[in-house]
Amino acid sequence: MKRIYISLMLVAIVAVLSAVQLGFVSAKADGFISMIEQCDRHMRKSNFEEAITLCKKIENEWNEGAEKVDMLLIHDYVDDIGNDISKMRSFAENGSPDMYFAMSTSAKKELASIKESEYPKLENIL
Repeated sequence: MKRIYISLMLVAIVAVLSAVQLGFVSAKADGFISMIEQCDRHMRKSNFEEAITLCKKIENEWNEGAEKVDMLLIHDYVDDIGNDISKMRSFAENGSPDMYFAMSTSAKKELASIKESEYPKLENIL
């Protein structure tokens, strides 16, 4: 009977840790998507200085938080998002809105993808 209780306790611990991971990754992805969309609004208004400042902030926050997110996700996904965010800043600094928006869209799709991949769906389990 002890084995059943121990196994149920381990299942409960795994479920709680999975829920915490899901919440953490979802919150991080939503936060970065929101900041990128704010930066997009500045670029649409041709407010390049504000966009560049915000891009630098996004890039710094991503680099600081990447270690935590990297523990939970595939390393390549985290690197790709970081590269897209760096390119966004570079294109904003060069005054190239078309290329900026291409990288912005790519970064937002990748962030949405990592968020979606954490949900307990059959396609994510298999």
